[in-house]
Amino acid sequence: MFFVDDVVCAAQWYSELLNIPMNYFYVENEIRGASIDINGVEMFFHLADEKMRPGNAGQVACWRVDNLEQALDYAQKHGTRLYRGPLVIEGQQAICQMCDPFGNLFGMQGKTRVQGSERT
Repeated sequence: MFFVDDVVCAAQWYSELLNIPMNYFYVENEIRGASIDINGVEMFFHLADEKMRPGNAGQVACWRVDNLEQALDYAQKHGTRLYRGPLVIEGQQAICQMCDPFGNLFGMQGKTRVQGSERT
């Protein structure tokens, strides 16, 4: 679950980034939440409030990508910034964390050509 200041804006952004449709949840004809299904895992967007603010509070939605460098470049072109990594792990795989335009983090893991440990 990601807490965001604007559910519709965040939902549209992720829908475009991942090319996956959003499901919206209404209460009294107002959008109160949205979700996206990423290969069987539901990612939910909830309106932030005084108790739950957007940000890097420890939860990081992560998914696998075929090519980490391409996915990293694609995500950055859509307004994310590299937050951590890439960190090379086993089997020519690397992981990284990205910060979305709403202040939340997501991670990616995929094949890489990067050698060594951490790039940033």
